[in-house]
Amino acid sequence: MQGTHLGGTEHAAIRAMRYLAGVGAEFRVTSPRPPGGSWPEIEAIDPSARAFPCRGRGLFGKIDLGQFAAFRRHVGQLEASTEATWISGSSVSSLLACRTRRRRAVMSHHYYHFGDRASWPKWKLFYEGLCRHLEAVTYPTEFTRAEALRIAPWLRSRAVVVPNGYELYYTGEAERRVLQRAARERLGLPADAFIVGNGGWLNANKRYDVFLETAARVAARLNESCFVICGGGPAEGDLQRLAADLGIAGRTRFTGWVADMEPYYQAFDVLLFNSDKDTLPCAPMEAASLGCTVVASLRYGGLGEFLEDGRNSFFFGDHNPDRLAEAVCELAENPSLAERLRRKAAADLAQRFSIEKCAAFFREFFGLRGAS
Repeated sequence: MQGTHLGGTEHAAIRAMRYLAGVGAEFRVTSPRPPGGSWPEIEAIDPSARAFPCRGRGLFGKIDLGQFAAFRRHVGQLEASTEATWISGSSVSSLLACRTRRRRAVMSHHYYHFGDRASWPKWKLFYEGLCRHLEAVTYPTEFTRAEALRIAPWLRSRAVVVPNGYELYYTGEAERRVLQRAARERLGLPADAFIVGNGGWLNANKRYDVFLETAARVAARLNESCFVICGGGPAEGDLQRLAADLGIAGRTRFTGWVADMEPYYQAFDVLLFNSDKDTLPCAPMEAASLGCTVVASLRYGGLGEFLEDGRNSFFFGDHNPDRLAEAVCELAENPSLAERLRRKAAADLAQRFSIEKCAAFFREFFGLRGAS
């Protein structure tokens, strides 16, 4: 495991491992990160899972050489008793730990490649120096696979699009409304308000300033609206001050870090997602799987491989708070439209982003074709 916190990369890998364990796979899990919020779920898959916190400490504050040596020895021991290696994230430590062994290995890459001027040489060095031995590299979108092929064309025969898999957690509008009422009661959110929310790491890339600017416009038009931001991060204080400056502090709840977003997605009427760069962000897909209508803006990334503006969501390629607010208000004022978008999003998840679709490649790679 690249990491052990509760991020999208970890959730996607854990969902896939659970499914594959159900069709005959056994996993031995280790991580170069310390045990985090997802560790109980990892131990449920492999009770003997071990973590070696060799990143973010030690030499130059980057790597603990002693922990890395122990991690590498442990990886070698695991590989002696297993049939293939799956690196669930673009982890330099994990690639270094297994790169000299001649065995079947696959890496799942979840990050966009071109974030700044240093991106090209950084990823070129990464692929050329660490990935030549891999039999396959998976990407959650064609967008990200195409980025990788621009950097390392030799990957073409090994680069595979494997969508993150999601399950649907409601079967129709009646059930969705029951779950929404229960979630709001559990979370102490107003039962009859129109609730707009989002959750994730509060940093500059995840444009919660756009969320708040949009929220202020929605609040001016919808008297019974309120707003929820779940998560923590370096921008949290600035965002709280912005909410006050915009006059919506009293209608905006900052929850801090949330381990389980499921009841929040159930409680929201709209997920308002804004980001500058993202490969395939999990929040819109997780929200859709729980019956939450999505309004999103993304400047650079592969979210358009799921969201289709006007068909299963409102989706924009730039951050325009006026247009975003208009979309949110239209959903509040036209419930039949919101229901239609939710229904289409759920159908798309079931048809193109199911856990079975995600697991199909890994069943083939790990030789589980005949399992049932």
